[in-house]
Amino acid sequence: MMSRYFAFFLPAIVLYATFLSWSKNAGDLVFVYAALGFIFIVIPLLDLLAVRTGVFISGENSAPISELVIVLLSLPLQLTNIFFFAWYLTNHDLVLYQMILLVLTAGIFSALYAQNPAHELIHHGSRFERVVGLSLFSTSCYTGAKLAHVHSHHLLVATDQDPTSARFNQSLYEYLPGAIAVNLFGWWGPKHKTGTFSLMRRKILLENLIGYGLSLVWMLTISMQFGVFAWACFLVQSFIGILVLEMMNYIGHYGLERHADSHGRLENVSERHAWDCDLPFSNLVLISVQKHADHHINPNKSYGELCCIENSPRLPISYPLLFLLSLVPPWWRAVIHPCLQRFRSDADAGLGANLT
Repeated sequence: MMSRYFAFFLPAIVLYATFLSWSKNAGDLVFVYAALGFIFIVIPLLDLLAVRTGVFISGENSAPISELVIVLLSLPLQLTNIFFFAWYLTNHDLVLYQMILLVLTAGIFSALYAQNPAHELIHHGSRFERVVGLSLFSTSCYTGAKLAHVHSHHLLVATDQDPTSARFNQSLYEYLPGAIAVNLFGWWGPKHKTGTFSLMRRKILLENLIGYGLSLVWMLTISMQFGVFAWACFLVQSFIGILVLEMMNYIGHYGLERHADSHGRLENVSERHAWDCDLPFSNLVLISVQKHADHHINPNKSYGELCCIENSPRLPISYPLLFLLSLVPPWWRAVIHPCLQRFRSDADAGLGANLT
């Protein structure tokens, strides 16, 4: 039985099918408009359809092997993407706005087919799968995110010590510099008390060097094959992919807090410390990244096993629309703050009921 998560490939299918059937000979950007329209218009509409009709909603997934194949296939797909966009950019006469749209789409695809599946694979027990995850991060020059995510974010989530957990009233633009900095440069392993490198720190240093070395391979290959301009655009699209990943983190924990006791010990991570979104079609395309609370409670669960937890805070719309909303802080606060207030009120009411 084919996994429902085959929907993960739909944005790429839309892009390449439109290119081959229309844009290949016309030399226009219909394939770009089709892909962006699918992501930001069709996915939210299909979420709405799913909620109203029950389409795309079913029980337990029965194809765990095919689910693993899906995320592993993201590496050859992502490599195809970066070379396709470099080729198209340098072999077509594009005006400035077309170049911007093309590189923007390439960056969004880096988030879809590098950052998101990499986030899944780095939590797996198999070394091979973790290596594929590292390789995926390398295709957008963000290897440090693997280590910071596993060793820092999951430990410090929803605290002021975690730059990748957005505080209440913190705008996206205030949040991004610190989040990107810690993932690019900030976590290279704990120092030994004597100041020498521990074994763990040496392994992490090597992993970072390998990952960024792979990024250099992709950059050199693109530069030799398509020229310096394509290489520069690859860096820009990688940065856009990084921005989209950090926007996911911004959305996933905005305004949520873990408290410490009188001895400074943090409470355990629970469903109260990550936002969930139970809109079904976007969860298929995004391989359940929106089921974020369960992921933090059970980080080694595969995406097909994740579920939205009953008492977690709920996002009113799916990530594609929330990305756009977060770009305008007043609009973001107008939509998210009432949801956060309702969640806090419900949590306080539940705590009071338990005490009585």
